[in-house]
Amino acid sequence: MTSDLQKTRFVGIFSMPGEGLVVELGSSDGTALYDKQGLQYRIIQRQQAGLDTSTEEIALGQMNNFAPVFDVG
Repeated sequence: MTSDLQKTRFVGIFSMPGEGLVVELGSSDGTALYDKQGLQYRIIQRQQAGLDTSTEEIALGQMNNFAPVFDVG
């Protein structure tokens, strides 16, 4: 069972120069920034460990919704 201290919270989505879109996730350990690939990797790793990935999946969905707005191609 996951305690409240181990839960991940979705802080926000940012457009970083040279990096594109990144999401900030927070936990009791602090916060971290993830690009899309890093977030996908985190989801896979947490799923394999049997951990909750609902917050990461919401963040990935939000990132996918914003991506067309920030694509300059």
